[in-house]
Amino acid sequence: MSEEVAVPRNWIFSTNSFAKSYSDPRGEGVSIYSPIGQSTYTTKSRNLTPIKITCNSNSVSFILQKLILSMDVSAYDNAGNLITPGTGVKNTYLGLESIIQSLTIKAGGETVVNIPNYPLYLVQTYRNLSAGSKKLLSQLSGYGNTNIFATSSTISINHHPFVGFFHLTNDQFFPVWALPNQALEIIITLADPSTVFTSAGVGEIRVSNIRTLISYVTPPPSSVINSTRAISDGKPIFYDYVRSTQTENACSGGNRNTFLLHMSGVRSLQGIEMSFVDDDVLNDQTKDKALMYSSQGLREWRIQLGANLTIPSGTQGFSHSPSDNQTLLVTQLSNNNFDQLGEMDMSFADYDSKAFSFGWSFASKDEGSQAALSFTGTDGLLRVHMQHAVAPTQKVRMVTCYHENVTLSIGVVVTVV
Repeated sequence: MSEEVAVPRNWIFSTNSFAKSYSDPRGEGVSIYSPIGQSTYTTKSRNLTPIKITCNSNSVSFILQKLILSMDVSAYDNAGNLITPGTGVKNTYLGLESIIQSLTIKAGGETVVNIPNYPLYLVQTYRNLSAGSKKLLSQLSGYGNTNIFATSSTISINHHPFVGFFHLTNDQFFPVWALPNQALEIIITLADPSTVFTSAGVGEIRVSNIRTLISYVTPPPSSVINSTRAISDGKPIFYDYVRSTQTENACSGGNRNTFLLHMSGVRSLQGIEMSFVDDDVLNDQTKDKALMYSSQGLREWRIQLGANLTIPSGTQGFSHSPSDNQTLLVTQLSNNNFDQLGEMDMSFADYDSKAFSFGWSFASKDEGSQAALSFTGTDGLLRVHMQHAVAPTQKVRMVTCYHENVTLSIGVVVTVV
């Protein structure tokens, strides 16, 4: 189901790509899409609920950088009654975005985004934002507020998924009309209430009034006709974006761990970010799932590319300890300069015990947008070597999120290349 609201506006661009902006004086609008056939979705313990929103059009191009997911979230007790608002109901530090366990996006039936552990993805992403951005997130979805239900048992949230396909820096328009089914699908799976709340008593979450708001522009009919003919003649059009993928590797149980990250299908790697997940902490409801990422006693780490190339070079890796923040600074400086680093709102006090993640970026903000790492001619393996002060148990997993440059080829068949 959809509702369209036209917003008159002069929107003048010029480009040589159908997927990018074009000159069109007829303005911009906003489409509103909702799930079909069901108005309220419920999630209970170990009963995760998927929600699919189909955003379709045969005539407009979406401005995905402005996409908003909006919904009302209600908390119920184990007897099925609305909770009584108050300080006794505590949610995680991530706020109500933690109700989304996984996020999948499909274009023309092709999966373009698939993030199974979306809360961890957001924890890694939001940790690096500025203080102003975090204040905005607090107002939109309760980020940083562990007492969202203090005054009401139903809260409205608004969320823009910070994934590459919708990224704010992506200056392309998405030609949904060119897809074989002319549809973009957003599929979210609701989380178990025990991972959203740190207090007992909430046995059920109900989500209603679900809407996706997408800004759009209407391309000139001649552009649509010419592109459609080109696709029929076997000439696809393209949409570039950064795809994020999560992988998991269990620790060995020893003080030294080497993780093999298979990159044979990655043509252009922007960077990787890693965090440790402890299943014992994950299964303890009293633990805040947004503040559960400790360093697991990590003392040294390095990345190996091929037989002879390591980052850093030599046999000694980057260091880390509760009193040594080299890893934090190295991780951030691989993607930023000192001025950019100073704009980030980071908690050094919580880094080692609650918000630890580390990684390396092969595409600095100071470089061109195409700067990245190619695995052409290699064995396709990226090795991460680690040494710990105390051996992590085999219940500890390293979750890696890697970001790669990809292109969505839109033709008779839609594929990611």
